Amino acid sequence: MRITGLATGLDMDEIVSSTMKAYRIKIDQKTQKKDIVEIKQQLYRDVMSDASKFYDKYFDITKSDSLLKPSNYKAVKFTSSTDSVKVTSSNEAKLSNYTITGNAATAAKAVIKDGVEEGGKVVINGEEFTLSGSTSRKMEENLNKQLKDKGINVTATFSEVAGSVGKPALVLEANEKGSSGKFYVGGGWKSLNKELGQDPLAATITGISLENIKKNGGKISIGGSDITLDTTNDDLLIGSFVEELKKRGFEATIEKDVNGNLKITSSSTKSENDPQIKVDNISATFTNGREGTPSKVAFTKNDLGSGNIVVNGKNVNIPEKVTDEELKKLLEESGVNAEINGDNIILTSKTIGSTGVVDVKIGDDKGKTYNNGKDSTIVIKDENTGEEYEHKGTSNTVTLDGVTFTFSGEIDGEAKITGKNDVTELKDNIVKFINDYNTLIEKLNTVTSTRPNRNYSPLTADQKKEMSENEIKLWNEKVQQGQLYKDSNLTRIADSLKQSMRTLMNDSGLNLEKIGIVPVKDYSGTKNGTFSIDEDKLTKALEDNVEEVMNLFTKSAPKALSEDEKNDPAKVKKYNEEKNQTGILNKLKDILYSEFKSSSSPLAKKVGLQGTATFSNNELTKSISDYEKKIKDMERDFTKREQALYSKYATLEKMMSNLASQQLSLQSMFGA
Repeated sequence: MRITGLATGLDMDEIVSSTMKAYRIKIDQKTQKKDIVEIKQQLYRDVMSDASKFYDKYFDITKSDSLLKPSNYKAVKFTSSTDSVKVTSSNEAKLSNYTITGNAATAAKAVIKDGVEEGGKVVINGEEFTLSGSTSRKMEENLNKQLKDKGINVTATFSEVAGSVGKPALVLEANEKGSSGKFYVGGGWKSLNKELGQDPLAATITGISLENIKKNGGKISIGGSDITLDTTNDDLLIGSFVEELKKRGFEATIEKDVNGNLKITSSSTKSENDPQIKVDNISATFTNGREGTPSKVAFTKNDLGSGNIVVNGKNVNIPEKVTDEELKKLLEESGVNAEINGDNIILTSKTIGSTGVVDVKIGDDKGKTYNNGKDSTIVIKDENTGEEYEHKGTSNTVTLDGVTFTFSGEIDGEAKITGKNDVTELKDNIVKFINDYNTLIEKLNTVTSTRPNRNYSPLTADQKKEMSENEIKLWNEKVQQGQLYKDSNLTRIADSLKQSMRTLMNDSGLNLEKIGIVPVKDYSGTKNGTFSIDEDKLTKALEDNVEEVMNLFTKSAPKALSEDEKNDPAKVKKYNEEKNQTGILNKLKDILYSEFKSSSSPLAKKVGLQGTATFSNNELTKSISDYEKKIKDMERDFTKREQALYSKYATLEKMMSNLASQQLSLQSMFGA
């Protein structure tokens, strides 16, 4: 802290500050110029960011809702004349009308009214189930869980409609639609004896220990050959033991327990030859391995009796006359392997070991077979082309040309399916696009047409000390206004965008105005080049001429001319004519990309493009850096000058102090 002016009575801080004021003003002015460049750069980047987001939203072809994708102009909505046929469509659907006749596939169904109460019993596909639950709903839940656990492809419901009020009937329905989805209820059933599969085992060798081997100096015998193992440590001993066994064709792992006893386990599950291991003439114990076997059920064709057979909970529909090959295929549809040799039939599980499932039940003719399901028989006629498609089978869903038909129940006579262009979503997307385009154009118009207010310059540090935060905020907003007034780059870009929106398609005579997108009459204001939208007119244009509207927006640009072609006037003329007919969106895409997404654009070089090297290496950033360097030099010079002034006045203080001391001495001498 400086203490000055004691000898002279002068306010040295005020004198120095006043003297340096002119130089401080120069520094502040230089700082304000830097601030202006920073403001301009940020304003440019705000515009570039908005334009880039606009590009990403509407011109990125990878986006599912991009207006550049032809598929987004082809939405068709279908209505059905009956609830028996539901219709949905994808973007690939063709506009057409259809007539449908026939019936949907149905499932086999049984209605049981007697004994349907808690504690009652029902036999389904040879399995007996006890109904349990305090309510019909609870009994239904429990029975369906048991059916699922047993692998029986049937669903149970309790219905008062099928029964009576307060006394619902049990309705059983095959999960598999069509004639093949049968099931059995009641009757007597016999489970055929099953031979459980054997689990695979690996051969093992026990009865030797690390201690025995070490006491014997690492010497062991394998198959009569003497070998010395590495006994440096346990891991090396076991490792060398494994390698010696491997050399003799016995691949294995070796484990040791806490007492050092070894267990050698073959790497494969099969029968092995005993490698005959001895330690000090004591033989190890060899337990052979085995391959796993599947579970198995064997029976004869005579055992089939009435033909009621259930394999793993699934009905096997065996016709009266069937070849061995057909029978094998039918049996294997239940998830087993079948082998037929004459009258003998062997079914084996697909899973090896005791967990392999092969459960076979043979029923008598006292139960009832429900096979009243029907295959679908549907004829779909395209009224536009006259073509017919016939569908048969167990599926109730058909997809043709991007149109999915789902059938349920019988069709009374014929179903009429009517197609109509569904333009609601497309219209909404176009409206959003125009509104966002308007926002971008208004911003470009605003920043390039707003005049700067010369009464507002960036605040200095001293000025900010005298103002509130809100006052500073309002002041800075005034400073920002007009900084891009009549900017040549932004004006050029705005004009290019506006020109692209004036595209007229020669072949259809279509332009934006004819589809309800009308220019706003604001020739010199911020809305110049923007559009208002008549949504009803736009909707009608899309419904009547969606292909032409798509062409107006998405028609591709012509292929660029080669260097040789550029010298041909006729080809150049044709190219220019075709280029003028490029769709609006493709024109805008080219402009937006080249101006706001390319690192070689004028704006990127001047302002910097996010995500590229230009972001830190551009004209304005360099200018800011130059200003910062100059300001730093000026601040350093300011400090030197200020210090020199204080030194000068400190010398004056010292001289005045010495003079005062001399005067006091003289006065003292004469007074004495």
